Amino acid sequence: MTGAVFPKWKLVPRPQNAFLARRAPAKQGGLVKQLSKASMKNTKKNTTGFFAKGMPLLSGALLSAVVAACGGSSGQDTLGKTSGAAPDVSAPASLASESDSDPSAVASLIKTQPSLPMPSNIGNGSVLELQCGRVYHGTLDLKGKSGVTVKTVGTCGKATITPGQSVAGWTAHQGSIFSAPIAFDVAQLLFDGHPQRLAHWPNRSQTWARADSASASSLNFAMPNNDLAGATLVFRAFDWSIDARRITGYSGNQMALEPTGNPAFDGYAPSGQVPFYVEGKLWMLDEPGEWAVSDGRLYVWAPDGKSPEGRVSASPDRHGVDAANSSAIALEDIRIYGAANGINAVGATGLAVANVDIINSSANGIVNSGGSGLSVAGTAVRNSRHDGILVRWGGGEESIKHSRIDGSGVTGMPTNAHAGIYLSESVGATVSGNLVSNSGYIGIRFFRNAVVSGNTVDSACMTLADCGGMYASAPDKLPLNSQVTGNVIKNVGSLQRLAWGIQLDGAANGVTVANNTISASGNGLMIFDSFDNTIAGNTFMQNTQAHIQMAETASGDRVRNNKVSGNRFVSQNHEETYRISSDLGAASVLQFGSYSDNRYESSSSIFANFNGEALNFSQWKERTGQDGSSGFYLP
Repeated sequence: MTGAVFPKWKLVPRPQNAFLARRAPAKQGGLVKQLSKASMKNTKKNTTGFFAKGMPLLSGALLSAVVAACGGSSGQDTLGKTSGAAPDVSAPASLASESDSDPSAVASLIKTQPSLPMPSNIGNGSVLELQCGRVYHGTLDLKGKSGVTVKTVGTCGKATITPGQSVAGWTAHQGSIFSAPIAFDVAQLLFDGHPQRLAHWPNRSQTWARADSASASSLNFAMPNNDLAGATLVFRAFDWSIDARRITGYSGNQMALEPTGNPAFDGYAPSGQVPFYVEGKLWMLDEPGEWAVSDGRLYVWAPDGKSPEGRVSASPDRHGVDAANSSAIALEDIRIYGAANGINAVGATGLAVANVDIINSSANGIVNSGGSGLSVAGTAVRNSRHDGILVRWGGGEESIKHSRIDGSGVTGMPTNAHAGIYLSESVGATVSGNLVSNSGYIGIRFFRNAVVSGNTVDSACMTLADCGGMYASAPDKLPLNSQVTGNVIKNVGSLQRLAWGIQLDGAANGVTVANNTISASGNGLMIFDSFDNTIAGNTFMQNTQAHIQMAETASGDRVRNNKVSGNRFVSQNHEETYRISSDLGAASVLQFGSYSDNRYESSSSIFANFNGEALNFSQWKERTGQDGSSGFYLP
């Protein structure tokens, strides 16, 4: 008997220049060129066709703090003049501990320990020994240096580097709002060690307003207050990108806009009735957990409504360690707290980061765009406003092992994020044994000749959509020759239409996905306009819509020669095992790949959605001529 007929899926690909801009961003200032209206108008997904089950975006909280950090003792900082070998970060004994990365404990340490001045004039080849338990204020300048090792000495806890400082002298302003003098532009405010939201409109309960109209230079909307010059417009450009523009003026319901120049965003312009919020003005401070700066004073409404005295620190837009264009720098057993980029290493080669805690970065944890040979081991990166580890262009031969990346792109109001671990063009990376949790967008993004093994990705796609817990694409269409093996991927956008445990996108080919467990996600795996991939020995279970999706657009690359064999699929909640479709019709779908030796455990009424046609297992085999060696069982 023929199954029910579903509506034909409508697949609308991103325009090629949009695809390249988001997936391989431009290098000039981190921004991309604006897209033409003609190219952008086709980007929106059809919400009534291809993914017919419309679901709200998932939101969630960060992992709770677990263990308190070590205390400290007094001592003098020492700058040695002997060269030291970089620490061996290739095989740490165990996953990075959270013991030194609890924000509340670190905030208490900083409050009780007077800070020391940051060492300066550090010579090439030297060893900088920071005293255990002490706090060093400012930015450690290693720009252009070579062969420098920085480490904590002593056993009383990691030395802490922070450009932030405590704020005192609070007086009551209005209601539960207090204010204190501040002598610098504040990029981040921490309350008892936890980042607070910059004052914004609308309130968090609504999050987004919707523009009447918008263009590259303006946005039209009747705002409740005319004081907007200098504020920031944040808007949702696409399902997969949030962008921002500085507001230069407001008159006649129209905001005048200019580019922010912030490389954390992708440079798209607002268009049409775009969702947006605005932030950064005192009049927007109207609920607990918010802050603003006005006329040289910092204003705070504490989460508990009480005085912020002794509980607030603020940070300027300054890095913790600036190692741009350096070589063979080793950072070992230190903590970086409340910086912009925890480690800014743009253009750096051979940076080794071992047993380092990077907490509460107002931009990113580690940035090594344009560099190569990054090594990260036993390290915890927690609460980065945008990305955890970011190699946005260049890169190569990264080794990221046994580290924890938590809360990237989910702190505060919705903002742009790329990934917990983002290696968009890197060749020869090894990413193994890491825990990547609570990511606003992708968990781990990899590229060519990569080994991605033994990781756990738990909760990704928490803010943005069209997203994977693990993601790869091949804009140049050359084989990726990458291995994704033995990973656990779960809770990836379980309430989203456009979320997958693993997403092979845009001509991804030559990827082996083997022996992974993919569960409790919006969908298990997506092969989109991609080919020559092997899906073997994996377990798929408890995914909301479908375990494997394959989709082909008329203008994209053909989906061909994909092998699906030896996998286990468990379907107990009405999810489909396969959802496969082509704009070119059923004849093309039949050429997507081969299916064999799989074990299907299903109580779902629909085994497969074949180009809009609902099939049971027998109909699937008859329709495709596949899976003759596979078994079907009731769970």
